[in-house]
Amino acid sequence: MAEEEKQKNYLSPEEIVSFVFGILEEKAWISLGLIKDTDGEFHKSKEDARFLIDLLDKMSEVIDKRLDENEVKEIKNHIANLQLNFVNQFK
Repeated sequence: MAEEEKQKNYLSPEEIVSFVFGILEEKAWISLGLIKDTDGEFHKSKEDARFLIDLLDKMSEVIDKRLDENEVKEIKNHIANLQLNFVNQFK
């Protein structure tokens, strides 16, 4: 029983990276000024958005090797959406 409990509480590196990726992606959307921050306000920052999108893109290059094809496509789509919205927000 104790062994099963240990296994339930363990997050794989891929799960942790996925969680962190999600947090960074949300912050990128906030920096684009398209969703509200936790304070209920919009905070638009070109520099922050660019930094976060570039970081997510670099992260995807590393994690793509550890994920299945569908997960890789999903991550690439998320990054492409952020990049497209960056262009639209800061043109």
